[in-house]
Amino acid sequence: MNNTVRHMCALAPLPNEVSDRIELIPIGAFKTADPRLSMTLDDPEGVIARSLALAPGGVLPIDFDHRSFRPPIDTRAAGWITGLVADGDRVMASVEWTEAGRAALEDRSYRFLSPVFKTDRRTRQVTLIEGAGLVNTPALPQLRQLASKEIDMDPFEKIAGLLGLTAEDPDAVETRINALLDGETQLASVIQAAGIEGDDSVRQICSRLSAPTDPDPARFVPMSMFQDTQRQLASIQQELDGGKVDDALEAARAAGKLIPGMEAWARQLASKDLGSFQSWAESAPVLLSGHRVIEGQPEPKPETLTAEERQICSQMGLSEDTFLATRNATVKDR
Repeated sequence: MNNTVRHMCALAPLPNEVSDRIELIPIGAFKTADPRLSMTLDDPEGVIARSLALAPGGVLPIDFDHRSFRPPIDTRAAGWITGLVADGDRVMASVEWTEAGRAALEDRSYRFLSPVFKTDRRTRQVTLIEGAGLVNTPALPQLRQLASKEIDMDPFEKIAGLLGLTAEDPDAVETRINALLDGETQLASVIQAAGIEGDDSVRQICSRLSAPTDPDPARFVPMSMFQDTQRQLASIQQELDGGKVDDALEAARAAGKLIPGMEAWARQLASKDLGSFQSWAESAPVLLSGHRVIEGQPEPKPETLTAEERQICSQMGLSEDTFLATRNATVKDR
């Protein structure tokens, strides 16, 4: 994107007498008739040097009605700017008028001089003076008040204004445009997915979103009913799991693999992971001969293991101290 903007501005009326030295453009900050278009010429010497260096032959053209820049194209010169100088608060131009240009001024065919210059899009600083044109526009009350007519980037200025932004911040304009394009793409996807047709797609979408909807009883149930069903299922599952645990423990007892000292551990394991307990019961050795538990057996001494308990530790690869601590904790809890 070009970072400069060309301006064509009608300055104050030309002198009543044809002069070879005329005011061209203000120095410092100035505004056009559009209050958004504030501009600044802070480096007049640099702009003058650059403008004359880039001008073909070192002179800048003065044409009629800016016809050198816009149709119908007419490249006839009314005069040539041969020199520029900063004088106080404005840039003055030395002019060599052509015969046609001098005649147009003498018979008052043109009343105003309109400089052509470029500004930086971001800073609005004047960067280059390209020439001027003789024009006719209404007289303005102040010498340095301008009536801008931008031509190169005028569409960008209009777009920025429509977006509520200024052309001084092109990044913000680009970001806003990209956001609008993304939104348009998303809206098109929504319209297609919703099967909406017609030019009033946005209204149709809003109507659907705001319309009250009743849930289909064939597909949805009240939340209270759903939660009550969950509680009932959990209770039934707990009862089923509890019965399976009792059956597994009883089977291990009957097989002589589960002794009273292991009851607490076995129930905890079976309640947490019944499959793991059943795997243990299948591979565990028989600890009690005759597959029965002797009723009324005396309480074990807390500081020692019984012969049967030592046998269990040996067969299962358990530490006697660990088994003793676990057994005593189980007895204490009972």
